[in-house]
Amino acid sequence: MTEHADPVLPVLWSDRTGAVESAPLSGLRAGAPSDLAAGLCALLLRYGGVRPVTVWGRADDAEAWTAWRVEPAELAGTGSSTPTLLSCRAAFSRRGAAFGAGLELSVDPQSSPAVFALSPAEDGTWTLRLRAAARPDDEQAPDRIAAHLAAYLAAPDELRIDQVEHLTAAERELVAEVNRPQPPLTEPVCLHHRVERQVAAGPERIAVVQGSLSLTYGELDARANALAVRIAGHGVGPGGRVGVAATRSAELVVAAYAALKTGAAFVPLDPMLPAHRREVLHRLGRVDVVVADAAGAANSGDPTTGAPVIPLGPVEELPTAGREALPEVEVTGRDLAYVIFTSGSSGEPKGALLDHVGRTSMILDLSSRYGLGPGDRILGVSSPSFDMTVYDVFAALMTGATLVLPERGRENDVEHWAELVEHAGITVWHSVPSSLAQFLRTWGTGRTGALRAFLLGGDWIPVAQPEATRAAFPQARFISLGGATEVSVDSTYYDVADVDPRWRSIPYGRPMTNQSAYVLDSFGTPAGVDQLGELFLGGLGVGWGYQDRPSFTAERFLPDPFSAVPGARLYRTGDLARLRADGELELIGRVDHQVKIGGVRIELGEIQSCLREHPAVADAVVVPVRDPAGIAQSLAAYVSVAGPAEASVDGLRAHLRERLPESMVPARVSVLAELPVNQNGKIARPELERLAAEATATAGATASSGATTEDGSDPAVRTAVGETWHEVLGLAEVPGAAASFIDLGGNSLAAIQVVGRLNRRFGTALKVADLIAADTVAKVAAIVTERRGTSTRPSLL
Repeated sequence: MTEHADPVLPVLWSDRTGAVESAPLSGLRAGAPSDLAAGLCALLLRYGGVRPVTVWGRADDAEAWTAWRVEPAELAGTGSSTPTLLSCRAAFSRRGAAFGAGLELSVDPQSSPAVFALSPAEDGTWTLRLRAAARPDDEQAPDRIAAHLAAYLAAPDELRIDQVEHLTAAERELVAEVNRPQPPLTEPVCLHHRVERQVAAGPERIAVVQGSLSLTYGELDARANALAVRIAGHGVGPGGRVGVAATRSAELVVAAYAALKTGAAFVPLDPMLPAHRREVLHRLGRVDVVVADAAGAANSGDPTTGAPVIPLGPVEELPTAGREALPEVEVTGRDLAYVIFTSGSSGEPKGALLDHVGRTSMILDLSSRYGLGPGDRILGVSSPSFDMTVYDVFAALMTGATLVLPERGRENDVEHWAELVEHAGITVWHSVPSSLAQFLRTWGTGRTGALRAFLLGGDWIPVAQPEATRAAFPQARFISLGGATEVSVDSTYYDVADVDPRWRSIPYGRPMTNQSAYVLDSFGTPAGVDQLGELFLGGLGVGWGYQDRPSFTAERFLPDPFSAVPGARLYRTGDLARLRADGELELIGRVDHQVKIGGVRIELGEIQSCLREHPAVADAVVVPVRDPAGIAQSLAAYVSVAGPAEASVDGLRAHLRERLPESMVPARVSVLAELPVNQNGKIARPELERLAAEATATAGATASSGATTEDGSDPAVRTAVGETWHEVLGLAEVPGAAASFIDLGGNSLAAIQVVGRLNRRFGTALKVADLIAADTVAKVAAIVTERRGTSTRPSLL
């Protein structure tokens, strides 16, 4: 038998929710091979990561033969394909096992891509043969696949595929074991009550260190009590909101703690955000009063809210009070603790509402699991508006540990971080992977530190990072953490030992105590082992939803059908994942247009909406620019202009910077006559991603041409600037004088590292804004030449 040259039966679908998956089971046992192939097509959608190409057939019934070819698909969010379809073990072959109406399953591990072949037997039955690439780490995969096929073939004809319980007993037990119910938390369950317990246990212990300041637990509590009295004096109590407009400082810690003591929730308001962004957060956060340090007080006058501002002086000068001065309030674990804003696809950020009990549960889990307590020192390196700071502050204070903060003006100076690790006794590191990568590059060799645990989350962890970390700190544990802002800072954990060279990413791990994680198919039923699905998080960590966004809340926060707790909900993360045979979760990518840059989750739609507000823009699309591992490193924006209007790249960037945080401003902005579309008339995002990748590569090549500019800069400084960009941005060659930092893929995180290195080398006070404004090697070198030796202390912001 030979294949027909032309396809006569194309099998098409758009995604896992397409009509094919709902095909009736009778097609699986129909006499026509084309019907049977269509049924198989629907069946194997559950294994994900594959696409059918063509189904061939012949008109001659005596020679009827059909093959379903499946090629590896691009895995969402990774930019790479997998050579594995159905996880078949090498050298495994199963023949002659009959299922249903005489179908036989044959596994041939030598073939890739996989092929399903149907051929008639002499007795009138059909034989199904499967050829697929092998994966040697899961010996039970072939038996599992055979059992799934048998379950479908044995089901009543009237059922649809999505109605069949196809999981094996072992798979059902694995899902249940991963999400087994845990005993309830013991009181107290409110964040500030746990801190007060540590105050009582050791008021003389050091709670917060920043520069020369050391604040004991007793001193912290007394200052928070006095501030809470002032907050309550504005009529703020349970159900209220306190805006905390403070930089990464001891004042921020006092303000957040004081807000909780009144029974209110705190709303982080980073003073470094653009004025327009701060106004939006004030309004959306329903802030009743703002507590502001010096930087926050200068930027907190928002007339749209009318919220009064309580100025907060240096923490050493703050008044103190006993706990008896506080008004009596009743706060439970289910009361609101804080509001954190995430990027929103509709053009405005979404305020995620989080209560006490979920955060307390998460902190107690990690503290117990990794022994966090008195004697430990946590280094706070995250932004005040990032939920990782919530963990840094309260994980330290709830366990009797010490929170160490960088000196003022050096919050983002990576060399300063290294100094603190070396000399301040830091034992626990908690950050996004990109911050750790910066630190490790700066740490170098020959230094020693007491770091014993690295807690990494918020973004994809490069597979090489655990080993790179252990090379510098052999005694340290490396822990991968996963979660969502809407659920808890972290919901899953994975203690990384040896890294399997076959891994595409570091595993996401298992749910923490009193939390759950399910990989569900498009019908809301658990996916089998190694089958792709969407990740849903549940348990105590699930928050209330979004502030004043009922439609978004209803879309993302769904009833939990697996929980016995009344009213329990699952949060739909939008992450593609699979459950491995060992019970660990593996993240594959995203099912939407969210990306993470430096650990910050970004809705591309929010940036697009902001660009479309510009009068000269007709339409806009923002795409990620990925590295060879498929991890998004920067953003590129493409806009089409409206009629005769003109839009300059600089004008568009300025428009964005007035409205968005620097982390959301694309590194590259391009104006096109029109945006490319696909055959269906939709914006061709893959084409724009390709253009962005090519543009970045081209910029790197042309930047190395050695072009010069007569700017009066010291040639040695210019060389040093180029070499610094080369190291930080990971360029193939040292860029020339005319090279653009933005065009080379520079972002805010890279800018912080570049500025820190140049300041240390030349004694300047160069700021990130100076680097972004100057942009080219020559112009930056000119600024450094002019300011060289004028400062002995770097100021990055």
